[in-house]
Amino acid sequence: MDLFFNELSVKQAGHPDIAKQWMCDLMKVYKSASKKGFKRLRTIQNISGEFLASNYSFSHWLKDQSVDQVIRLLFRTQALNSPFIEDILEKKSESGDKLFEFKHNDKIAKGLGAAFLLDSLAVSLDNSPEWDKTSVLIHAAYFSDEKPDLSETDEAVRHCCKATHLESLKRWIEAANKPPIPDGRILWLKRKLLFPHLIFCEDVRRQISHLHENHAEFVQIKKRLFELETYCVAWETGSFDPKSIPSKVTRESSSRIEKYGDKLTVSCPDSRDRLFSWHSRYTPGAGRIHFDPDEGDRQIRVGYIGLKIQ
Repeated sequence: MDLFFNELSVKQAGHPDIAKQWMCDLMKVYKSASKKGFKRLRTIQNISGEFLASNYSFSHWLKDQSVDQVIRLLFRTQALNSPFIEDILEKKSESGDKLFEFKHNDKIAKGLGAAFLLDSLAVSLDNSPEWDKTSVLIHAAYFSDEKPDLSETDEAVRHCCKATHLESLKRWIEAANKPPIPDGRILWLKRKLLFPHLIFCEDVRRQISHLHENHAEFVQIKKRLFELETYCVAWETGSFDPKSIPSKVTRESSSRIEKYGDKLTVSCPDSRDRLFSWHSRYTPGAGRIHFDPDEGDRQIRVGYIGLKIQ
């Protein structure tokens, strides 16, 4: 798993020495992250030409003899190689027949968008309170050949600009560093190992079998399933609490249950038919994961994964 540099965090410092400290701190975060399983630091293509201070660009920093050579070499070898963020976004768009646009405060956000699409971690220069947080909100827009309308949604991106942020994200990092799940078939075969607290209904096998890692929605499906698994691990007492799950989780409305109740009712492994009203959302598109919390065994049954039931 790679880190994705947030290019929006680049701004000009009042003096090159301040910019040097920013870069030193950034590489400290990278070294800490690399010890936790992260590999490369992905950047935008023309990062070398961006300015960190007046008349002082990334390119100048890379040649600055006053900066530790080891730090400069680390950035050169780990952050300046293809594929760049633009390449990754283009590949994701082509493989899923979708066009993506991500914004933060009305500015195009390539690094934050890529981190969201790949369910990875964005990293910023520690130069503003705006980036001193473990989650950054972006606005995502998708256009697909499968659907004529533009789909828009707000999404939270995991983020850091300090080594302490990595500690706050420890539980997620541990889950993210589990063996890769390349496609839906492998997810199904390894479901009991990957998600020991989730019970998958047989219909789910068919619904995910065609998905693979190049599908942006498959990345988000895995993310939502790990959120449910993580919730169950910490679920020791009490009723199901949807507010404890990072993504939005809601029940179907009574009108939708009345209209689509038969489609929301799924046969479970214990041969019982259950109504799966609880659901989380995933994108691109109007993706849904319908589930049923078992408050007795503190497990969650997963009954449906696919587009919003209509």
